[in-house]
Amino acid sequence: MQREKDVLRRAYHEYFDRSKRLMYNSRTKIQMSTILTLGIILFAISSIYFIIKPKEGFNSAFLVSFITLTSYLIMIEGNFVTNDLYWTRWIGYGISCSLLVYEISKKVGLDVSKQISNIFLTVIVMFTGALSSVSVNEYKWAFFAISSIAFGKLLYEIYNTKSKNLAALTPYILFGWCVFPIVFLFSNEGLNLITVETSAIIYLFLDLFTKIIFYIQNYKIAK
Repeated sequence: MQREKDVLRRAYHEYFDRSKRLMYNSRTKIQMSTILTLGIILFAISSIYFIIKPKEGFNSAFLVSFITLTSYLIMIEGNFVTNDLYWTRWIGYGISCSLLVYEISKKVGLDVSKQISNIFLTVIVMFTGALSSVSVNEYKWAFFAISSIAFGKLLYEIYNTKSKNLAALTPYILFGWCVFPIVFLFSNEGLNLITVETSAIIYLFLDLFTKIIFYIQNYKIAK
């Protein structure tokens, strides 16, 4: 009789624990869905804004918003989400941030060869970031180190120009770009010290700041 009671007690606790996990996962998905939906709305609006706003030459502002919109759609669709890791974010950044780096490289007066070099550095930063986010062993930190070194080299190339436009660009670099790896480090992609929802909210704010607000301000920065 006691054995039967123990079996029933274990079954009850297992069922209760499973129910709590299911409720937590359901709540997480709903919260993430809200955050990602907000991102979709913001970047849909910015895509429309930048495509109708007159701009001479290459319209990277529209492309960056449109690529980021696509990235948020991929994340909310969910087929490429593994263990709450939204690793496709970094693939999208590899494309959109390369365009951002191209614009900034022009603004600080770098020649074409340096512009191309900076674009490749950005691709390395984001691609190794994606690899780091899905790795579960010591290679995670090897990829993170490679990404960080490439990012440091990119910052050096930009700040080594001493351009007069750096003053206007610095807030987006220091309080935008440089925050991404910190969030990554503390998120479930790194040390897992903050929730998925918290990191998603911060990423959304950073995307808004570095991709929409930046380009609105960018129109005012002298070429």
